[in-house]
Amino acid sequence: MLRGPNSQSAGIELIADHRIRRRDCVRLALRVLDGPLKCRRERWKCVSAIFIRSVESARGAERVAINIARGLASRGHHVDFLVEESGAWLGRELSAEHPNIIVVNLRAGRHNVADRLLQARAFAAHLLSAPRAMLAGGDPCVGPVAALLFKDAPPLAAIRRYLHKAKPRAVLSFLNYPNTVLLLAASLHRGDTRFIVSVRNHMSVAAALNESARVRSVPRLMRRLFGRADVVVTPSQGVADDVAAITGICRDRITVIYNPVFRPELATMAEAPVNHPWLVDGNEPVIVGAGKFKPQKDFPTLLRAFAKVRAERPARLIVLGQGEGEKALREMSRTLGIAADVDFPGHVANPFAYYRRASVFVLSSVWEGLPNALIEAMACGCPVVSTDCPSGPSEILDGGRFGALVPVGEAETMAKAILATLGSTPSRTQLIERAREFSLDRAVQHFETVMAG
Repeated sequence: MLRGPNSQSAGIELIADHRIRRRDCVRLALRVLDGPLKCRRERWKCVSAIFIRSVESARGAERVAINIARGLASRGHHVDFLVEESGAWLGRELSAEHPNIIVVNLRAGRHNVADRLLQARAFAAHLLSAPRAMLAGGDPCVGPVAALLFKDAPPLAAIRRYLHKAKPRAVLSFLNYPNTVLLLAASLHRGDTRFIVSVRNHMSVAAALNESARVRSVPRLMRRLFGRADVVVTPSQGVADDVAAITGICRDRITVIYNPVFRPELATMAEAPVNHPWLVDGNEPVIVGAGKFKPQKDFPTLLRAFAKVRAERPARLIVLGQGEGEKALREMSRTLGIAADVDFPGHVANPFAYYRRASVFVLSSVWEGLPNALIEAMACGCPVVSTDCPSGPSEILDGGRFGALVPVGEAETMAKAILATLGSTPSRTQLIERAREFSLDRAVQHFETVMAG
């Protein structure tokens, strides 16, 4: 994690290969952590850390975290990228490009006894932080915190050792699990490190509509723990308002930083060849949707809307993504009689080439934080239609100026908006220019300011 200016290490030191013996893994971790004291003292003030559980899917918040790390490194910052699962993909993505980034696997060389002791200590600290609730038997966070500490067994000892040795200027976490773990670890740390948590979704709606007890408990944990954070970062004003309503935190401690979506290389990727026949022949307009096949994305409404569009004119629909809901979506397309005009090609490595050739991109989500796919489609010059869900689409589209906004779950209204968009000629240049406002450079500048304090 710490590396002096004279280090002979090139690129990223991946602390943790499952093929490395436990003893060697521990020795490697200690070698990196316990570098020369002088080098450590020279470097710690410019070290920042980003904590996310895994980046294997490289989508959504995971892609944002990687882009922020790249952006900070390109501006001369040393970034420690803290993960619990690091595969070969992460090394390929970052090692050659950014020698200022070090990937740290917190699960490497773990000491189970130390972890168990810290889990118990963190749980005790949590109970004692609200003695009145504990005595009254009404603390709603006891169960979720106990499940996280003793079932998930987060690497608290590794985080504590990292904070003690590296003394990072700031640690920025992404998503619910890392946010909770980081703030539990913060209660055990004494130092000047700034703890920054990033909420990526509109959690009030997400919790209310989710069947998972763990997800439903997130607002309670936010209310209890977020007071320990120095700053809360959100990707949209809507999510910021939601965090303030849930936690009671003063709005001036919540910072909105739009996702770093627009990158110069998108234009090149958008012009890459695509082998889908519907996008090659160009005989009929093609509608594209993208995302995980889960209730949040509400692809059933998109299918119903497309069926109404198809009844009015020739068109085709491509839905990019994957997930457990694919079988049900295929069956629904057959029931609606549109199966011949709907394709589910799965996850594609370059969706931008699809967006560039599509006639319209449709976001059908029930809730979001700030939907990257909507911005990416605009960055490729693709006209868009989106639900006016909480939160993000209205901010991206400036209240409907850059694309139609429709109510959540209303297939009839969505179909009309799609037909109107297919019948018009939106300015691709204006869409691209709007997408530029959600750039990596702009986001990194804001993260620099927040992490510096």
